[in-house]
Amino acid sequence: MAGGAAGPLLHRDGREYISFMSNDGLGLAADAHWQARVAACFAAHAPSASASRLAGGRSDVVDRACRAVADYFGFAECLFLPSGYQANLACVTTLLQQGQEAFVDRRCHASVMRALPLAGARIRAWSHLDYDHLERLLSSLPPDAPQPVVMAESLYSMDGAALDLERMAALRRRYGFFLCVDEAHALGALGPGGRGLCAAQALRDGGRAPADLVVGTLGKSLGLWGAFLLLPRGFTPLFEHLASVIMHSTALPPAHAACMLALVEELPRLEERRRTLAARVAFFRQALTGRGLPVMGDAHILSVPVGDETRCRRLASRLAGEGVLVLGARWPTVPRGQALLRFGLTARHTEELLARTAEVLSGLWEE
Repeated sequence: MAGGAAGPLLHRDGREYISFMSNDGLGLAADAHWQARVAACFAAHAPSASASRLAGGRSDVVDRACRAVADYFGFAECLFLPSGYQANLACVTTLLQQGQEAFVDRRCHASVMRALPLAGARIRAWSHLDYDHLERLLSSLPPDAPQPVVMAESLYSMDGAALDLERMAALRRRYGFFLCVDEAHALGALGPGGRGLCAAQALRDGGRAPADLVVGTLGKSLGLWGAFLLLPRGFTPLFEHLASVIMHSTALPPAHAACMLALVEELPRLEERRRTLAARVAFFRQALTGRGLPVMGDAHILSVPVGDETRCRRLASRLAGEGVLVLGARWPTVPRGQALLRFGLTARHTEELLARTAEVLSGLWEE
């Protein structure tokens, strides 16, 4: 089994570790075939756009890639950005005006929370996945208020909880808000053809998309780097002219766009990997709960709630000493007193590695 940061086995300082630190859910970044396709794209196309999008950084291959990605994920338009952080920053600062109310899940990514003050938005934070709380906040708006903007993640990066998109769709129909969903951790790994949890909900709801805008990142299960926005029709010029991070950043290169075209070809072929990943998740979850350990999440991010920050840090350190690398997430990454061990699973983790990890953690849990 190959080593390296993208695989389940990491070799460092002469030691071998079982790693749960990677977000490469499908193992695509570590795949030799995919690496060769990416290399071929860079051999055939320019490695730099050398200009911002508005100042000449567009090209035919970039435009084709934007159309292909939008079509694959079921949206009208698409824009590429250098990172997920910048994608969320673009969303917040473009869609929200000074004093406008933004309804944000308290566990949204730091990029959203840092962007809201920059936009001058009035933050109306709703308790994590508490839809009754969100509805109370929405119902308090005056009738003449601007269209509300609601921001959430489809699969939360730390606790692995999934957004109830059916409930959100019902709330959206009732209150008419504009819904932005960050699908960074779902795209590629979840949903039909890896299209994410919003696409899965659309299938259940007669094709009606539950979100107005989706943020996607490429550095997780999609085996690349950078990010993209999936947009309603007519929104590309809005972002091109109002999002400073797009206006004042060099556009992603033609070679990257060629990689995106290749990725759209690859995604439908990865069903076996998605099935393997789901099976590994089920196996590991059962291995943990069967040993009496608490587990949150049902997808490829599983977390073991610890609570106390000092104990969480100690457990992560002891696991590393036993050859298992896992993120011990503590404040400010998670709320105070809600520290957890975060396991990022990939299709390349074997049942043997997962069983060994569960056994090691079980032995350390009561110390």
